[in-house]
Amino acid sequence: MIKRIILFFKNHFAQVRRALASNRGFSLLELLIVIVIIGILGTIVYTRFMDLPERAKVQAAKQQILIFKMAMDRYRLDHDSYPSGEQGLDAIKNYLDSREVPLDPWGKDYILRVPGENEREYDIISLGPDKQEGTEDDIRSWELHKKGSGAGSKNVAEE
Repeated sequence: MIKRIILFFKNHFAQVRRALASNRGFSLLELLIVIVIIGILGTIVYTRFMDLPERAKVQAAKQQILIFKMAMDRYRLDHDSYPSGEQGLDAIKNYLDSREVPLDPWGKDYILRVPGENEREYDIISLGPDKQEGTEDDIRSWELHKKGSGAGSKNVAEE
């Protein structure tokens, strides 16, 4: 069996050597096959890496919400309560390094709800890429530590 394989490759390499020695070019079919393979590989690479900017925005929004949560906790330590919904996130800007409450990566304001739903003390929400509330791509403060939450599919703690 091994002798047959060795013989096959020996004959194949001999044919390749003869073809190269005869200065024969590639056939149209061979060129088309190579072009199709390159096209398939290009499509795979394109689809894999073209959503990187959007995934980066989702991760940026998650990190910003985590920073807001820490600032909310610091505010509570100083004032014995969280800021009211009317005060909004502007109440915690003194607890942020930039002293400004930034917009989310899609240019919209983050939403603060006090009290939050389901007996949470507060909720912080980014509307996500579609900029509409109540859709699956919203990024919510209470989901950040759950696997597969919000617009991104990875847990913030895993990264």
